Amino acid sequence: MATMKDIAKIAGVSHGTVSNVLNGRGNVSVEKMEIVLKAAEQAGYRLNTQAQLLRSNSSNKIAVVLPQLLSEKYAVFFNAFRQTFDEFSDISFDLFFTDDLKANELAVLKKIASGGYKQVVTVSCLDDATIYFDTLQLSPENIIFIYRRPNNAKVFYTLDYDQAIKAIFGQVNIDEIKVLGIFADELCHLNSQAFIEAIDAQIIKHKTRIKLVHYDSSDEESYKTAFEFFSQTVKFDFIIAQDIEKACFLTQASNFGSAEACPAIYTLTSNTPLMIEGLFCFPVNYAQLGQDVVNYLIGNNEYNTTTKVANLGNKIYTGSKPASHNNEGNKSLNLLTLPSPSTTALQKLLPNFYRQTGIHVNLAIRPFDEIYNILNQIDDHPYYDLIRIDVACYPWFAQKSLLPLNQIGHGITDLLDKFTEEKQKRFSIVNGIPYGIPFDASVQLLFYRKDLFEDAVLKRMYFESTGKELRPPVTFEEYDRITHFFYKHKEVANPMRPAGASTTMGSAGLISSEFLLRYYAAGGRLVGSKTQPRLQPDLAQAVLKTYIEQLPITDSLNSEWWSDSIAHFEQGNLAMIIAYMNLFNDVAHSPMSPKIDFTSVPGGIPQIGGGVIGVSRHSQKGLLAEQFYRWLHSSVITDHLLMLGGNNIQKDFIHSQEVRHRYPWLPLAYEEINVGIRESTTQNGNVFNLRRAEIIIGQGVRNTIDKIMSIEEAIEYININLQQIDN
Repeated sequence: MATMKDIAKIAGVSHGTVSNVLNGRGNVSVEKMEIVLKAAEQAGYRLNTQAQLLRSNSSNKIAVVLPQLLSEKYAVFFNAFRQTFDEFSDISFDLFFTDDLKANELAVLKKIASGGYKQVVTVSCLDDATIYFDTLQLSPENIIFIYRRPNNAKVFYTLDYDQAIKAIFGQVNIDEIKVLGIFADELCHLNSQAFIEAIDAQIIKHKTRIKLVHYDSSDEESYKTAFEFFSQTVKFDFIIAQDIEKACFLTQASNFGSAEACPAIYTLTSNTPLMIEGLFCFPVNYAQLGQDVVNYLIGNNEYNTTTKVANLGNKIYTGSKPASHNNEGNKSLNLLTLPSPSTTALQKLLPNFYRQTGIHVNLAIRPFDEIYNILNQIDDHPYYDLIRIDVACYPWFAQKSLLPLNQIGHGITDLLDKFTEEKQKRFSIVNGIPYGIPFDASVQLLFYRKDLFEDAVLKRMYFESTGKELRPPVTFEEYDRITHFFYKHKEVANPMRPAGASTTMGSAGLISSEFLLRYYAAGGRLVGSKTQPRLQPDLAQAVLKTYIEQLPITDSLNSEWWSDSIAHFEQGNLAMIIAYMNLFNDVAHSPMSPKIDFTSVPGGIPQIGGGVIGVSRHSQKGLLAEQFYRWLHSSVITDHLLMLGGNNIQKDFIHSQEVRHRYPWLPLAYEEINVGIRESTTQNGNVFNLRRAEIIIGQGVRNTIDKIMSIEEAIEYININLQQIDN
């Protein structure tokens, strides 16, 4: 293997310089850094990070001990554990398997003892935790037991079985239950005992007499044990299984070992449960368990002897046979919407709505400007029942185009209880009346490529060029400086030398949005007066000047929507992009996703975006629309809409660890919506046509870009025309 001396010889530099470059130390010039890195690559050198950590006496090795990865409870836990640790490059972990055999676990402990591990996470089949402490010579606080708690264990993480069993008993009619089957893990483990005790507690609480028949089994013996439920004459009203594998084995045993129909089976499972008729799934938080254990290991969670990880609500999932729909009366709804990740997600889920109701939903997917024009002439388009209206023009069109929520079917204002009062004000209520419900409510965020911002060579180049540290910009001054830096060093077809940022120039509305973001960051407001929207002249002129100055150093895209700019970023052609997160979610599924990080927009005052779905005042299908709304905002559909890339801003919604890993920017986005801005109402409470105002602003800015007007003339032009907007 090549050594640092070999690299120094190839590069023609000192051994100390090579050491400083490879270990990220010292004041080394960009030129020498690039020479050393190329020489290291030529020599086939790989920095031994673990050896480096051991030399510095700061080893962060963790041992993970699991029975196997075939069971969902272990596989989902470990996947979340692994994904969460991806953020900590200085920590490594090794995985050991025991097959739930004590002899194997004891052998694994000897390997861990000789491996220099500082912390251990284990699903143990041993009866006493003392052997871990004695063998590993680690503090008990550094050995985390999950699912099962041996005697003398100090740190224990498990699931909230009480919550799960309570939800299951809330689903069934207790008075009709005579015989209940229970299929649990081996009773020698405390997690299995807790599972049984939770069931006993519910039976005692309901003061009912139920015959309990329970079997416990190891994972390896569960298939055989499942047949015991059908080898006797007892007829079960339903069976509760502790995990999905046991539930599957029960269906197998029923099919091959019984002449009777399989009783209903309730089971604990992951956050993506099976949808099979007769199988009732309660999602428990295996994934959150993995994340919480990591947080404990890195010191973010406080020390507790026992931690029960809460589950995501009390939802029970089950499949059903397709309903028989005669489709009399041609039951259908026509929904006008624009292309977006939320629309794509909805399109994939609409067959489920038809399956449940027999109602077809026909999507008319149109560009933003076409929808705006249709709303301006809504009387000429009475065939639309549901309309997705952008938040910018929603207050203006709501009273003119939509039915109030209390006039849709039997009334659906109760659905607003799912949202905070602030969200209702921003996305539903106009002059005291709710007309729509949020569909893909959004906000601007800054997305950037962390691989660029963490690259040692680029960081050094930026420091030499600006005297500043390369980091995500907090102000637009920093944003423009970084953009200019990448512009100067841009190399075609080199993914590590992309453009800094882009500007979308295809429509006045988009130009206005990019200008207003800077204007708000500078402290400006559009509705400073009580009656009319107006730009603050001196401030607007200064902002427009900086906006014009940054155009030559950005990639200008002549597109009528931000999708092209987002695609440009996704392809690795931009270092940064400011985007509405409802348009960005699809990037989470791309190869670029591991390189993406995010933060608040420069200036900290984002614009809110996205849209609202309302019912056209011409629609005669209020009862069908009510069914659609209640389906769309049901907890099950909201779950799947999120997983498929849609949005949700319901106040009590808990995002699963899987969703947060796939779309890590969602928690920040929902916080930013609370501080975001989109001025469509004057200070005296009158709504005005914000979309028209944004077009006027964009036209004025473009007149300056085209050198038709000076900056001062453009701001004057904008304010004169803003005075003519109806309100």
